[in-house]
Amino acid sequence: MKWMHITAWLLIAGLIIACKTADAQDKLVEADVCSDLIVVKGANYVYKQDGLLAFSRFSEATLEAPLSEALFNADKARTNSGIRLLFKTNSSKVVLVFKALPGQNRGAEFAVYQNGAHEETFAFKGDKAKEEMVLTIDNRFDEAATLFEVTMPSFANVGLVKMELEEDAALLPVEEPNQPVYLAVGNSITHGVGQGSATFLTYPYLLAKARGWDYYNLAVGGAKISPAIARMTAEMPQADVISILIGYNDLMFNDKTVENFTTSYLSYLKEIRHNQPKANIYCITLTHTRATGNERTGLTPDDFRKALKHLVYQLQSEGDSRLHLIEGDKITSEANLRADVLTDKVHFSIEGAALFAKELEALLMP
Repeated sequence: MKWMHITAWLLIAGLIIACKTADAQDKLVEADVCSDLIVVKGANYVYKQDGLLAFSRFSEATLEAPLSEALFNADKARTNSGIRLLFKTNSSKVVLVFKALPGQNRGAEFAVYQNGAHEETFAFKGDKAKEEMVLTIDNRFDEAATLFEVTMPSFANVGLVKMELEEDAALLPVEEPNQPVYLAVGNSITHGVGQGSATFLTYPYLLAKARGWDYYNLAVGGAKISPAIARMTAEMPQADVISILIGYNDLMFNDKTVENFTTSYLSYLKEIRHNQPKANIYCITLTHTRATGNERTGLTPDDFRKALKHLVYQLQSEGDSRLHLIEGDKITSEANLRADVLTDKVHFSIEGAALFAKELEALLMP
C-alpha cells in the first residue's frame, strides 16, 4: 500500500512538473516584426506592412527595367543573398517564422549567430521552403542581452511574419558600429551559386565578416553587364569598397565581341564611379574556368581578361587612383571549382568560395 501511495505521488508530481513546463513554454508572446529594433542589413529597400517584414536588394524600378537595360532575371534578383537580420533580446528562447515571397526559390538556408559566433543552421529543402519556415532558437547566453544575427537564404525570397519571445523579455536596441561599406557587384559567382542557398557560405559574406564590413550583395545569377544595376548604385550608401566580377555571361552567352565588352564595361564602370566617387573599386578579371571559350565567336576568357586589364590601366593613367585591377585567374584555380558537378565550368564550391574570400581579404582595402 505504501508503495502505491509513493507511486501515485510520483505520478502527480510528474504531472505538476509537466504542466509547469508546458506553461513556461506557452509563455511566448508575439513581438512586432515591423519594429525598428529589428535591423535589416544588406538590403537598401525594406518594406513593413500588415505584420510582414520584407526586404529587397534591388529597387522596384531596377527589377522592372526593360531586359535590354537590366540584363538579368528579375526572379533571381528578388532573392535575399547577403541580407541579414540583427536584433538583441534577453529572451531565453526566440521563435522566428518566415514565409516564401515571389522570386526564385532553390531552398532556404538560415544561419544564426549569437554575439558573433555561428551557433546553428536551419535548412528547408524543396517544397518545405515554400511553406512557413519556423526557426526555434535557444539563447546560448541564458537570458542575457544577446545580439542575434540571422542570415537569409541566397536563392530564395522570404519575409518575416512572426517573432515570439518570452513574456517577460523584450527586444533591445542594437548598437550599430560605424563600419566600412562594401558593395559586391557581379553575376552568379558573387550571388552564391555552388554554396547552396546560404548567404553565410558565399564569398562576399565571408570577406565582409572577416574584415568587419557592412555589405550589400548586388550580384544576380546569369547577369551580364547591367546598365540598370550601375544606375541603381546612386541610391546605395556611399561605399568604401566595391568589387566587380562580371563578364563571363557576356562572353559565353551574349556573343559580345571584345569591342562590345570594352564599350559596355566602360559605360558601366563610369556610371558606378559617378555614383560612388570615393570608393576604392576593384575590377576582377574572369576567374579560373573550365570553359575554353565561345565557339560561335571564337573568343576565349583570356581575350576578355586582356581587354579589362587594358581598360583599367587606361583609366588609371587618366587619373583614377581609386580604381584597381585584380587578376581573377591568378588567385583562383581548379581547387576553387565544384568537384561534385564537373559540368559546372565556373562556379565555386563551398571550399572554393572560402578560398576566394581569403585571397580577396588580403587585396581589398577601404
